[in-house]
Amino acid sequence: MARSRKYIDVDVLTEARNRIRHIFDIFDSVAVCFSGGKDSLVVLHLVREISAERGISSVHVIFRDEELIPRAVVDFVDSYRRQPWVKMLWYAVPLRSHKYVLGRTEQYVQWDPGREWVRDKPAWAITLPPGDDRVFDQYTMDAFVAENFRGKVALLNGMRADESLIRLASCMAKLNENYICSTKGARNVNLVKPIYDWTENDVFKFLHDSEIPYCPIYDAEHLAGHNLRVSTPIHAEAAKRFDRLRAVDPELYQNVVRIFPDMRVQERYYQEMDLNYFRSRYGETLQTVQQMLDDMFDGEERELAEERFEDASRKHHNNPEAYPVIHILDYFLAGAFKRRILPCSTKPRKRSSTIPLPESVGLMPAS
Repeated sequence: MARSRKYIDVDVLTEARNRIRHIFDIFDSVAVCFSGGKDSLVVLHLVREISAERGISSVHVIFRDEELIPRAVVDFVDSYRRQPWVKMLWYAVPLRSHKYVLGRTEQYVQWDPGREWVRDKPAWAITLPPGDDRVFDQYTMDAFVAENFRGKVALLNGMRADESLIRLASCMAKLNENYICSTKGARNVNLVKPIYDWTENDVFKFLHDSEIPYCPIYDAEHLAGHNLRVSTPIHAEAAKRFDRLRAVDPELYQNVVRIFPDMRVQERYYQEMDLNYFRSRYGETLQTVQQMLDDMFDGEERELAEERFEDASRKHHNNPEAYPVIHILDYFLAGAFKRRILPCSTKPRKRSSTIPLPESVGLMPAS
């Protein structure tokens, strides 16, 4: 069935409140996944508002400390941890993540006990006991968090569909209650996106009208021309602007490059990396894309890349115009293969003025 976006005669704030009321009606336990960012900040205050309507004096909050985050974010989250109406579980446990260096995506572990940390764990953080060598991923972390709650658990986050095509697609996967998603981690856990249809302007308007201060890191990011995010600075999207971290948070920059010195290479050479060279070398056929995987990936990253390549190959054979070879190549070069590939746009690709692209190249990848 074809899906289309339609507008209803209700504002997004009213709808978000109604969704949260519905969540309290159908779930046994409700908790907010708070990152310190503007979006989850809105969700946290909306949940507090609906909780007060129902005579509930406190809000359960989960913070997954990702180690590589600015001090301003840590302090901002801690200011909420100390609020009397917040019951926060602050986790600092080994969690699989990724870093991006010049087209290559590599796995690392946050709070890896086998290396020096970017900063010390907070004294109040929930950690693993000695001898527990578990390393979590996104899904097993959901299950681990849910162990502290009873019954059917709703984990509310601030994800918005207008931030990426992938998030938009996830919100279109269901016809009913499309803001409630299942998770692979545990059958009794659902991820809830009550503000999925908000824009960034909606977020800032709510914070302004409600006189809620946001994390000061956003002011520094705005002045530095950086995206307004509180995520780690070395994943695929953020690493492409790693050079700006020096201006936004010099302390975090120094600590990151001390532990991950190859990020200096990313900072120095990413802007000079000639993507058209990779496109001309590997962008002719699926076989040449496979060769790129052989040349640039290994270990667990190679296993995931192979899985995503098989999926992309099937989509190419079924619909080559939506999944041209060059689009598949760019998907891997951008480090985006953590998620499944989406179709590209239909705009013609611009030719390079320095290195000619193969004649088989046809379409522009999705932005």
